[in-house]
Parts: sequence; C-alpha cells; structure tokens
Amino acid sequence: MDEIHVNNINEINFHSVLKDIENIFWFFILSNTALANPKIQKEIKNQKEQNIISMLEKFNKWANLQTKIDYSNNQYQTTIQAPNQFILLGKIMAINLYELLKASDYYENLKDTEEIKFLRHIRNGAAHNNKFHFKNRKGEWTIGENENVKWNDAEIKRSLQDKPVFNDFANFAGIFLLAKFFSDKLNEIDLVKK
Repeated sequence: MDEIHVNNINEINFHSVLKDIENIFWFFILSNTALANPKIQKEIKNQKEQNIISMLEKFNKWANLQTKIDYSNNQYQTTIQAPNQFILLGKIMAINLYELLKASDYYENLKDTEEIKFLRHIRNGAAHNNKFHFKNRKGEWTIGENENVKWNDAEIKRSLQDKPVFNDFANFAGIFLLAKFFSDKLNEIDLVKK
C-alpha cells in the first residue's frame, strides 16, 4: 500500500460520512507528537492528577517512549516503539471505515466493488486478532482458491490466511489512503445525485 505524500494538509477534507476516520488519523499523529515532547510530559506530571499520570506511565511503557535532551542545543530526541501503535491505529481505522461505509446510504453503490471487497478482508483480519481470516462460521472459504482482490499495488489472496494484516501486509497510512479513495468515491456519487 502507498505512503502518504501531502503538500498541504488543508487539501485533505474527507466526505462527511468518513470524517471520523480523518479525525482519528490527525488525533493519533498529534497526540503522539505531543506525548513525545518532554515539556508536555512534565506538564502532565505537574498537574498531580494520579490517574492521568498513571495513564501516561502506561502509555510510555507500552510505547517504550524514551527521550534524550540535548541541553546545549535545547533540543530533544525521542525514541518510540511505534509498531504496536501502528497496528492499533490500523485496526481501528479499518474496522471503522468498513462499518461507516456499510451503515451509510452509499453502501448500495459500493457493495460489489473490488475496493469494498478489499476493505472487507482487511477489516475482517483486523477484527480477528490482526490475522487474515477467510472462513465463515461454517468453515467455508469466503475467497476463491485462485481469487485475488486488489487495490492499488496490494493483492489479497487465500494464501494470506492466518498471516498478520498490520504491519506486515498493510499499514495505517495505507488505510488512510484507502479511506481517502472512498471519500472521493462518495463525493463522486454526490455529484451524480445532483
């Protein structure tokens, strides 16, 4: 899946149905940037709210957040173990993206597209402990033996069964791009309806 290349963040404006996906993405980037700043960490601890401090400590441990301060240049460098966070964000975005689309009035226009099939497989894997899961409750395959479901340069096939979705096959940036793709589709549908 592709990386995000944006010259101007203000150019990104998701369709109202998918606005929560866009906002989750911004919130993740901003909150990680803020929490990596030692001044913010110090300010949180100075508030002396024990529950908040405990949450911060849990986050720092989970993310393995470490900060080195260079006092001579008044700068800091942060190291963070982001894979767990990237997996979490990817799963949250994939599940919510699919569910928002499925619950929308637009789903009828999308339900048979290759892109929604692709997203459904990503979503199912995200919801099955981050592993591709192509069998229904009866144990029957939901993807044909030689079937390939594609989006951009990514291809889902049966051989991915039980393999990790995030961060091996997909990443949160790719899901953001897929959400943008669907946002553009919803805008196109709106134009046709006018």
